[in-house]
Amino acid sequence: MQAISDKIRHYRKTFRPPVFYALGSLALWLSIALAALILGLMSLDLYLRFAKGTELLDTWDQLVLLLLETPLLFGMLQAYFMGAERRYRLLHPSVRQVNLRTPKVYLGKEKRAYLQSTFGHEGDLRVLAKTLTEEWEWRRELKIRAQEPLWHRAMGFFGLPSASNFAAYLTGLVAVIAGIVIATMTPEVVFGSFGQFLDDTWTLIRMLWIAIVLPFALCVLPGAVILSTIKNIGEALLEWLNDQYLSHTDFYRFISELLDLHDRGERLLLRKTRAHIYWTVRLTMAPIQDIPKVWRRIKRARALSKRLASARKLTGLG
Repeated sequence: MQAISDKIRHYRKTFRPPVFYALGSLALWLSIALAALILGLMSLDLYLRFAKGTELLDTWDQLVLLLLETPLLFGMLQAYFMGAERRYRLLHPSVRQVNLRTPKVYLGKEKRAYLQSTFGHEGDLRVLAKTLTEEWEWRRELKIRAQEPLWHRAMGFFGLPSASNFAAYLTGLVAVIAGIVIATMTPEVVFGSFGQFLDDTWTLIRMLWIAIVLPFALCVLPGAVILSTIKNIGEALLEWLNDQYLSHTDFYRFISELLDLHDRGERLLLRKTRAHIYWTVRLTMAPIQDIPKVWRRIKRARALSKRLASARKLTGLG
């Protein structure tokens, strides 16, 4: 198990995420600052709503913040592609112009060569992923069985609940609170006026969406940006303190990356969605003076796609 962890750790250290190469990017820090600003405003608004009985942001202000998450998303994408390009230029300093796909294609070839030299497999990454998973789970099961059962249960008691268990606990808590509220209500209040009951129900639902659902939806993307940044910093610190550290989640993240590399070798028959995403990213990331050039390439790609589709139809009829 330690040998597998060592190889995977060395792989992760060799091929770091592109964001690590974009730490000096202005787009990355502007995106983080925008995420922190949205989270700060929403947190202050929730505090004022529950503690002071006033509100800082109305519904329209929250919708404006929701629209501001669009440049936040594109800023993170730009930082990702800038990091991939910077890594490629560090390895190939003589290259003048780098295409958007070039760093990804080269990185895939580099990863395949590294995996073949390190793990000594025959080239089928799916078989390698299956073999590593079976070995990891077998060794992990043996390690758990070798521990003292009482000690293992005691340590599991202090662990955080899983996502499904946390959802079950929260649902049970809400059900208990609803039961207490209904039990303390008199029959006249519940069944006195059905029309008033429906009006109150609709008012409560609308207040729930405005006060809880919409603020929570606003905080999902900025919270993910902030938490992922903190998590990456924490993992880098742990890896610096212990170069043999590899969590269970990181192992399966590596296995997922192996399967993704394996799937890249397969030819896709339907690529319209991927083409739309690619050209959208190219158009939004291109400098202003290069936008007409990119738009002409989009027109040529559409025309070529139509000609290929017509040729396939003629071949199928023939």
